[in-house]
Amino acid sequence: MIPTIAATSRLGRRDLLGALGAGLALPLLSGCGGGYEPLPSPWRPGSRLDGMVSTIDPYLDITNSNTGDRVALRFADDGDYDRRALRRLNWIFRDWRENKDPEIDPRLFWALAAISNAAREEGHSGQITLLSGFRTKRTNNMLRSKGAGAASNSYHTRRRAADIRLEGTTVEQIADYAEWLQIGGVGRYYGSNFTHVDSGPSRTWTA
Repeated sequence: MIPTIAATSRLGRRDLLGALGAGLALPLLSGCGGGYEPLPSPWRPGSRLDGMVSTIDPYLDITNSNTGDRVALRFADDGDYDRRALRRLNWIFRDWRENKDPEIDPRLFWALAAISNAAREEGHSGQITLLSGFRTKRTNNMLRSKGAGAASNSYHTRRRAADIRLEGTTVEQIADYAEWLQIGGVGRYYGSNFTHVDSGPSRTWTA
């Protein structure tokens, strides 16, 4: 069973999930068309996220805050991806300034689904507001030139990051749970009221 956000630290100390458990592997979708950096395997043996994939409802309700576009869908069923659903998610995650929607790392979708599941178990809607998904390097450089705090080698440009808010939850709650899941990178942006999650190496920061 997916632990709740509020119980993250307690459950983490007890290490309920152990190592990999009986969870099914994250299917590999690592296409690198369009000149983008190839995606790594989404499978990260030993992470809690991987160990609990079989218990995650792969349902996402996401609104892009920049465009107003919204999708509510299940992107997988019994370990098989719904390709149409993935294309719709890629569209939601697109660089809206340049209208580019390459394939997004599926590990990110599983991570967001796990976070959304936990929020719903606590009585919230689980709805995700996406502030930033994929960014082209040109968009990223533009944001850097304006002092927006974008990293030069941002995981947003590598199709592996999301800046999010969830109805009824705080930056700290989302970040704590994402860290517990061992998704990858987790950033707390209190001033702008959002949490950054990415599928890169494990690391945390506050801005």
